[in-house]
Amino acid sequence: MCRSRHLSSSRRRLLSSQGRRSSPETPAAEPPKEEQKQPEAVKPAYTILIDKSEYKLYVLKDNEVIKQWGVAVGAKPGQKQRAGDMTTPTGNFEVDEILDASYWTHDFGDGKGEIKGAYGPNFISLVTGWDGIGIHGTHAPESIGTMVSEGCVRMRNGEMLELLPYVEVGTKVTIRE
Repeated sequence: MCRSRHLSSSRRRLLSSQGRRSSPETPAAEPPKEEQKQPEAVKPAYTILIDKSEYKLYVLKDNEVIKQWGVAVGAKPGQKQRAGDMTTPTGNFEVDEILDASYWTHDFGDGKGEIKGAYGPNFISLVTGWDGIGIHGTHAPESIGTMVSEGCVRMRNGEMLELLPYVEVGTKVTIRE
C-alpha cells in the first residue's frame, strides 16, 4: 500500500504546498529529519574477577578490589573442553541474565535425588559459549573453597545476595586459572 494514503489530508496539503508531489500513486517525500545522536551505552560500574586457584571472587571498580568472597569452582582444573566435563571455563565473559533460582532443584547424581535450593537465591548467567554456566548460591556452604561444582562458580547464599548490587546485565566477568 502506498505510504501517502496514510498521510492526513492536512499533511498532504502541506507537502503539496511545498512543491512536493503527493498523489496516491507516488509517495510524498518526507522532509529531512535532524540527525539525532544515539545515547552512549552506559558502561557497568563494576567488573568481576574470579580466580579459580585462589577460590575467590573479586568485585573491581576502576581495577581496584572493593569486595571479595570465597567460591567453589569446577571439580576438574583447566579449561572447559566439552559439556559435562566438570570444569569452570576461563576467559572474559559477560552477564546476560540474573535469575531467581530460589525454587530451582537439581539432582547431583549422588543418590539423594532432587535437592531444593541447590542454586541458592539467584543465578547470574554468563555468556561463555557453554549452556548453563554461571555464578550462584549453594545448598552446601561447606563446599566453598573447593573444586566440586559441575562447572559453575558457587557462593554462600548470603554472600550471593551481597554481590547482587554490583552486578547487572552486561557486567564483565573474567575467570582465570
